[in-house]
Amino acid sequence: MTDQGNNNQNISGNPFAALFSSLADAKQFASGQKLQQQTEPPSEDSGESQSESDNSVSDSIEDNDDSVAEISRSFRSRQELCEQLNVNHMIQRIFLITLDNSDPSLRSGNGIPPRCVYLEEMAADLDGQDWLDMDTIEQAIFSRLLLLEPGNHLIYMTSCNVVNLSADRDAGEKRAIPYLYACYQRAKEEVTKVPEKLLSYAVRCKNLTVSNARTVLLTPEIYISQNVYEQLLDLLLESVNRAQIEEVVEFLEEVIAGLLADQEVRSFGEVMVPVFDIFQGRVKDLDLCQLLLYSYLDILVYFSRQKDIAKVLVEHIQPKDPNNGLQYQKTLLGTVLNISCLLKTPGVVESHGFFLNPSRSSPQEMKIQESNIHQVTCTVIVCELKCNLQQIKVHNSAV
Repeated sequence: MTDQGNNNQNISGNPFAALFSSLADAKQFASGQKLQQQTEPPSEDSGESQSESDNSVSDSIEDNDDSVAEISRSFRSRQELCEQLNVNHMIQRIFLITLDNSDPSLRSGNGIPPRCVYLEEMAADLDGQDWLDMDTIEQAIFSRLLLLEPGNHLIYMTSCNVVNLSADRDAGEKRAIPYLYACYQRAKEEVTKVPEKLLSYAVRCKNLTVSNARTVLLTPEIYISQNVYEQLLDLLLESVNRAQIEEVVEFLEEVIAGLLADQEVRSFGEVMVPVFDIFQGRVKDLDLCQLLLYSYLDILVYFSRQKDIAKVLVEHIQPKDPNNGLQYQKTLLGTVLNISCLLKTPGVVESHGFFLNPSRSSPQEMKIQESNIHQVTCTVIVCELKCNLQQIKVHNSAV
């Protein structure tokens, strides 16, 4: 039997053929369905092909997203690395310390100081970290302050090996208070010139110099072989001699504020009294013709004008026995007021600075002595005039 006959028999035997008006219509519908199936691709293959196409597009998009994310991560990583490098260099410039002991020729010479103190023990504890950041800076400063001879740990930061005594002196400063004051000045300079994104780091470094100075004054026993109260007085003395008292006062005002806010270990008075005692011990051996005396008098004026120091000073100069006049002479203020051109001990001229034997001196020797006194007096007057002119300049520039 032919295929056509089989189809006709199948259609005539199909119960659904009764739905058509005639057997011919049923045959025509069956022929059309068969032709449509032959012309259309299989539905399963079509679905798989479409799925593969969609997957290919999706994979392409995902690959592109991964690439963009990788580029973004790389960019952020480079930004963070650049910021980390800039912060490290800024800390090195301010505190003159480093964890990097690599070959100087491998470092960039831009933005780093010529000499730094290498914190070897700290570098070993950090297991290979050769940069300083805000997480390690406090430990680094403390380690630097504990070094007995920081000058023995100096290293060259650049390939230039020319002798630089100034850089050696600044980086190797062993006195805690002058070192922190110098760091404060360098931090102030950084605040005025660093980019905006580094400004908060520079401000924090400046604040750290103040907080560490407070710690040094409150716990001097930690810092071996250092008289920090003497260092504070010396810092004031150097500033007076260099006409830089205003800069030191700015630093001290912040330190004093910190000391007043934290008096659990030592009161502010307990910090200042040792400074007063050192001051008195130095002044008592001076005479009116010594210029150094007038530098100390300028410091005493500052003590009397700074309200918090003045309160301690007023209590400190009170005599133990108010009814005994000689007790006033033994106080700090009494020691200053007791300085005189008269003989300290009547009839004893050995310790007098001038005219030891006036009755036995020749007229020429007397004139030399007079000339020396005149020269000292003129020098004092000139010094006072310079100080006054400097104060006028500062006042005018502020206005």
